Amino acid sequence: MKEYDASTALWNSVYSECKLEDLTGERLEVEPTFDACLKIFAQNSKRVLDYGCGTGDILFQCAGFGYLNYGMGIDKSEVGIEYCKKMANLNHYRQLDFLIGDISYFDQMEDGCFDGIIVSNVLDIVPKDVENNILKELTRLLREDGLMLIKLNPDITDEEIKEYGLKRFQNDLYEEDGVLRLRRQSTYKWRQEFEKNFIIERYLEFPYPWQEGMNRLFLLKKKTDNNSMDMNEK
Repeated sequence: MKEYDASTALWNSVYSECKLEDLTGERLEVEPTFDACLKIFAQNSKRVLDYGCGTGDILFQCAGFGYLNYGMGIDKSEVGIEYCKKMANLNHYRQLDFLIGDISYFDQMEDGCFDGIIVSNVLDIVPKDVENNILKELTRLLREDGLMLIKLNPDITDEEIKEYGLKRFQNDLYEEDGVLRLRRQSTYKWRQEFEKNFIIERYLEFPYPWQEGMNRLFLLKKKTDNNSMDMNEK
């Protein structure tokens, strides 16, 4: 799909404007609600994957809490990954690795090799079949009882779709200037999808100063075999 493929070039352009920062003595913060939830995630996740890490901000923040033994960030944007590597080197994040790639990179990795996975602004900007494949593989990579932190963009209205200049081109997919920018799905449907393999520990909504609407944040715990038996018995 050309609209989906074009998104990498867009993000390469966006990330090329990012400046390196020395974070010595600084406490990384995003928004109080998000920060508190990320800290809960970090306290219970020693080995973390950030899938679609962009410029690595969330993984750097997660590492800053001091609980992380190892973190991996992966993204299709070579510009974003190059920035991550320079930031990690500048700020002495020796426990972090960053690499260019997509979900196919993990084909040969063992089940349950991460105990925490971050997926921020990824699942709702890809086609449904791609999202299904990503979520299936990430679920496999997460250990039983492991945590997955999923952030989704705001659930925008029809009026906002028009205001932002987004154009529907296929089912629930919307593009801007030939680039896929949104796959629209209600919070209710996301809940249904996640509950197949996860227990929803927390669902939170929070605003960004630079963005209208309420961002959606799920903290999920992967079901164990016992969890699944309990659910089936109900």
